[in-house]
Amino acid sequence: MSARERFFKKVQQNSDSTPPGNKTAEAEIQAFRRRMDALVQQISQWFAGSGIEVILSTKHIHDLSTIGYSLNSGICRYDITTIRLQNGDRHVSIVPEQLCRGAETGCMTMRVNAPGITQLFYLSMAPETGWFIRREQQSEKENVIMTEELFFHAVDCLA
Repeated sequence: MSARERFFKKVQQNSDSTPPGNKTAEAEIQAFRRRMDALVQQISQWFAGSGIEVILSTKHIHDLSTIGYSLNSGICRYDITTIRLQNGDRHVSIVPEQLCRGAETGCMTMRVNAPGITQLFYLSMAPETGWFIRREQQSEKENVIMTEELFFHAVDCLA
């Protein structure tokens, strides 16, 4: 392949993808909602038939983090799914909070509550698929991809 062919192939590839600075808040919110729905479906499948109650609800967000996200974005309002896992007096809730927090996108909290124990984790969307997870006291630089193994380790108090 000649330098010219490589150049035009690269131009085509770059024009097919949306540069990060040109993403719209609305498109990112739709991606956030889709990813949350997929996570809820996955968690629901994991706990099906386990005796642990899976409670889904909807949260209405007035998202101030979207102001200035793109040229035309102001405050965005949207509905998004939440999930709560209940096992007697123990529960885990995953609640979307806002689209942006610093460099993170698709920001959520996961609270794990058991008698005498409360733990907080932060979740955010990983670049292509999946989610990052970190403990409350960790910075976003310490995010790791949330695997099934890490998820069940985090919610161990639910058992």
